[in-house]
Amino acid sequence: MKFPKSKEEITKAVLKEIPEGIVPSNIPIGDVVFKIWLTGRGGQGLRLSDEGLKLFDLAKLEYYDFELGLNPKTMHKKRIVAPEAFIQEIIKKIKCPYYLGVHKTRTRKGEPFIRVYDHKTAMMITMYGNLREYLDSRV
Repeated sequence: MKFPKSKEEITKAVLKEIPEGIVPSNIPIGDVVFKIWLTGRGGQGLRLSDEGLKLFDLAKLEYYDFELGLNPKTMHKKRIVAPEAFIQEIIKKIKCPYYLGVHKTRTRKGEPFIRVYDHKTAMMITMYGNLREYLDSRV
């Protein structure tokens, strides 16, 4: 799916892809936008909330997962604990919908990842070798 630029337009496009009745049609689009984007209606970035991830999964959108490359000592079992500067860099430089999460593993600590919903961004991350190198290349 080629995503429009605004959160509201992206939300409308994703809602068209999910089966009817999952999201009631009487809910204002602004409320849906506020629930699925971690940054809410305004704000920077296209980071999805947990509810946004579920909605994108229901829409069966193609995605690509990459390791975040964070120090395991900074991780919590269920959530990402990353330096604020790193999160701000992702917000500024990833221009497609994305989700930050932790893959559950058998080890004590989970594996942090970023899920991007754009094949061009995914290709660029792959070409640079990892997320850190990709972010460093962006101005």
